[in-house]
Amino acid sequence: MAINGHVTNELGALLRDGFARPRAEEYLSILKEEIEPPKTSEKGTFEDGMFDPDYCAWAHSYGFFAKEAYVYDLDEANKDDYMSDYDYHRVWPLNAWQRIWINDKLTLKYMMQGSSLDAYLPDYYYYSTPQGPLPLYGSGARPGDKAFLDTLRAVGEFACKPCNGSRTVGFHKLAWHDGDYFIDNRPSSADGVMSFLHANPNFVFTEFLHPSAQMAKISPVINNLRIMVFNPSGVEPVIGASYFRIAMDAGTDDSKSNYRYPANGDCGNYNVWFDWKTGRFGRGTILYANRVVDAPRSPDTGVLAEGVLEGWQEVCDMVLEMSERLNPLEYLGYDVCISDKGPKVIEINSHSGSKYLQYFQPFYKDDFLRGYFRDKVEAIEAMDEDQIRRRNALVR
Repeated sequence: MAINGHVTNELGALLRDGFARPRAEEYLSILKEEIEPPKTSEKGTFEDGMFDPDYCAWAHSYGFFAKEAYVYDLDEANKDDYMSDYDYHRVWPLNAWQRIWINDKLTLKYMMQGSSLDAYLPDYYYYSTPQGPLPLYGSGARPGDKAFLDTLRAVGEFACKPCNGSRTVGFHKLAWHDGDYFIDNRPSSADGVMSFLHANPNFVFTEFLHPSAQMAKISPVINNLRIMVFNPSGVEPVIGASYFRIAMDAGTDDSKSNYRYPANGDCGNYNVWFDWKTGRFGRGTILYANRVVDAPRSPDTGVLAEGVLEGWQEVCDMVLEMSERLNPLEYLGYDVCISDKGPKVIEINSHSGSKYLQYFQPFYKDDFLRGYFRDKVEAIEAMDEDQIRRRNALVR
């Protein structure tokens, strides 16, 4: 809700402005963390002094998180080029109830089974339940702890992650190599592996992916190509934004994820521009919470992160075809790994974070993106009180 051009930051005002309650609470919690960093947090904390108080307050007054404002180099001259965090949280959910199809990794896998698109998802072997490992349909795996270990030995590696997690939280690697078990590349035992499984219910255990030869030169850790697809009509999906995320500070440890929550001054992410129209990529940049550092070469390997992505047209065709199959969903954030077995969709996000996308493509500087998002904001602003109350009550 604007007051003299500035937004209000009180829960009641956000709800009256059309926020779903969980998104309003999340938005306010981030503002609070930036102003008064807590002492401890499971997801990390912002360090005291990371953000200039005056700049932080100015960014907040226009609905931007400080951690985004620093990355955009936001000021009075360019602030209208970017969709604010206020409005981006307010328009959630852009998808109808069918968003549950992609919010859960196991459901997404089953949505693609029986189609040619299933080849673009990793092989899925097991799902962990409180009762033990459940072999997944089509995997050929058998039930029981012993069968789980047998399958691990047969395939060599599992990627393990929460079925409906986010931000790579909970990602792990299980492996069998030369007669030994490993958890996150550290020696373990059969009992250790089974203890891990039973301690982590609601995990999926899938094929572990390695980067293609082209991408492995830049980083030995699997990459992530984020591609945003828009399909408001249900029959004409289009790509609207994209970027590469490549591991940083992982070295050769492929059990590390390619994303780190930027909670302190030394924690950043290595992102690379990608043009889905030509397949070109480059302009590598390390994005911290409070600064941007140009890095055309990978911080880990020193290799220039620049070129034309091999097989880029197949990637684009694949996400568009998959979006047609999922056509009740109009806003899909694909996480595609360029692997040595071709492109693989790790997950599809129903409401991807906008920070890194807007760093390379400010939403309001692009005609299509500006029209799409402003239409969504205006539709909320035109709602009556009953419609607003229904939006407030949305929970997932």
